[in-house]
Amino acid sequence: MSSRDTGTNTRRYPRLQCFVAVELCSEDPELFVLGNLASIGLGGCGVEANTLVEIGVRVEIASVENQARRVNGVVVNQRVLNDKPGFGIGVQFNDAAEQINDFVKFVESKTQMDNQEHGYLTQLKRTEEENL
Repeated sequence: MSSRDTGTNTRRYPRLQCFVAVELCSEDPELFVLGNLASIGLGGCGVEANTLVEIGVRVEIASVENQARRVNGVVVNQRVLNDKPGFGIGVQFNDAAEQINDFVKFVESKTQMDNQEHGYLTQLKRTEEENL
């Protein structure tokens, strides 16, 4: 089950709540983190993991299920999760828009939606058209 992030927030792009197994890797061969992609938008994503990743670390996020689906970014925030053990890791994407869109589409397809007509990218496009 997924839903759009409807709370008040100042994000540039809305977030899709999701549950997709991912791995985070960096240039440091010792950093390999398995986690859950908990939310995603065109600007970045939130990953829940048992391992903390330092702010400023460049990471590659890849789907555990499909290694070809990946995106690059930098860790911009971190927090201790309140409702479960582990950490929330905020990643800002720094890939080309096409690569980010491809990754978001993949995540959306892996996330069970109640109604595909109201999928994340469809809603984002409608919002942009309404703001023109």
